[in-house]
Amino acid sequence: MQRPKVDDNLILLADFGKTEAICVEVLDNPATEEGILLKVMTRGRFEQGQQVWIVDRDGSKVGATVENILKQTIDSEVTLSTVLPA
Repeated sequence: MQRPKVDDNLILLADFGKTEAICVEVLDNPATEEGILLKVMTRGRFEQGQQVWIVDRDGSKVGATVENILKQTIDSEVTLSTVLPA
């Protein structure tokens, strides 16, 4: 999986099923050397600390952790931390 860019569409897989997300910000994660933080706009019942999967176009999955949730009407801004494979 390549590093997402702003406005990329992503598929997230959580315990409640699949949901679409739009990437709004990509940052290096200062807590881990190879990690990144993804801020996405999405719908769903996310909780801080929850484990989710980011599904790539080829069907491969990368695990991520929900770091922060900012509610916005129907949509939520969710910050995910992950380490993408090289």
